[in-house]
Amino acid sequence: MMPSNKVEVALVSDKDIPTCFQVLSESFGHDAPFVDIYFPGHDTPSGQAQGTKRLTAWKQSSEDSTFLKAVARAGEGHQEHIVGLAVWTYMKEPPPAELEKVEDVEEVWPDEEDREFMTRLWRDYVIPRTRVINESSNKGVYVLELLAVHPDYRHLGAGTALVKWGTKAADEQGLKAVVEGTPVGRRLYEQCGLHTEIEEMRFDVGDQFSARRKPKLVFMVRDPVSST
Repeated sequence: MMPSNKVEVALVSDKDIPTCFQVLSESFGHDAPFVDIYFPGHDTPSGQAQGTKRLTAWKQSSEDSTFLKAVARAGEGHQEHIVGLAVWTYMKEPPPAELEKVEDVEEVWPDEEDREFMTRLWRDYVIPRTRVINESSNKGVYVLELLAVHPDYRHLGAGTALVKWGTKAADEQGLKAVVEGTPVGRRLYEQCGLHTEIEEMRFDVGDQFSARRKPKLVFMVRDPVSST
């Protein structure tokens, strides 16, 4: 690990996206089933090209999503290294339950069984955040949709800084913050004020996919904290 005494949070530019996607891939490896199926082949050249394309399109098309990078500076020239990625979305309307409304499903999942599996996962994945949005009295919520920190740069505070950027934004607007987190990230989220609402999210994918790895995700929520 390169030495660094400070991690900074900044906005992601389009040219940062390939590096950010690589950080995402290396952060999760193959330990997160949802990432593996949502970003097929994310550790292969073709998968990284497709993932970069999808993240870029998302960044350019969503005014309510903020793409953040955590940057560490190292060496005599204080060279910048992107060590973390987060995407926070101010979500005023529930996400579509139909995956084809948010993704080009035939391009991303050309295999019919993979496509059907991901479609069923997505249908259940959005249920908890949909409920919280519907209960927000039309105010909406802040959703941490992605958080990744490169394994070589953990314990520098990158994850904390990226999470707290969004919780601060949520506080300023009096909104709840939510995340569908992995068990590995749970402690970090708790330290940033989120608490567990669903210990393990349920995915009813049917007998057809009983042999496939299903995501293990905890649904966590943080109520806004007033500055007064």
